[in-house]
Amino acid sequence: MGYPTRWGRGDPAGGSVSPERGPEAIPVRPARAAPMMVGVRDYEWVGDLEAYCLTAIVGLDLDEVVRRLGGDPSRPASSRTFDECFWTANGPQWAQIGTVDGGVLVAEHNGWRAEEIVEPLSRGARVACFYRNVQAVMHFVYAVDGQVQAEFDPLLERAPRGGADPHCLDGLLDDLPFGLFAAEASALRLVERVTGVRITRSWLDSPQRAVALPPLPAVAP
Repeated sequence: MGYPTRWGRGDPAGGSVSPERGPEAIPVRPARAAPMMVGVRDYEWVGDLEAYCLTAIVGLDLDEVVRRLGGDPSRPASSRTFDECFWTANGPQWAQIGTVDGGVLVAEHNGWRAEEIVEPLSRGARVACFYRNVQAVMHFVYAVDGQVQAEFDPLLERAPRGGADPHCLDGLLDDLPFGLFAAEASALRLVERVTGVRITRSWLDSPQRAVALPPLPAVAP
């Protein structure tokens, strides 16, 4: 299998703001994690994946998320597993999408569409996204209502340094080890703490609604 390589984030694409949620209704700082939520060990399965982008969105419905990703929600739905959504440079890109724990989960196998447009994707909503490519380049980003609030590389850093409010996640980083041996599991645990959306291997392995996305712009020759 060939792995396309992302060079960097492009210009944000446009997107409509949810009519049901205004900026005043979206808290930038997420609530502290509930004490009984799943721990880092339950995300160790993510170490078996090589290249992916997993994104949780709170405040938008499924069809609006599909539109913002560049898909067509009116097209007949198909179902695919995560493995069946693997994207090659010369093939179509598919993403799994579904409602999970009150939010919307988007899973891209070897893609990065959600990470590329995280700011417009988050208009009228909250978005937590974790991207990892085959070369172990990693990026966690948290955006609210069109603005990145916090972002960092969980392999090389233990806390966000970038974004409009990098300290907004301070209360959610306790007991997350990050670093060489726990970057990915910690990042997914942080996605859950920020959004309440739990990502499971069983969800990825099960057929979910699959959306065809437009070609990604940054592909190495």
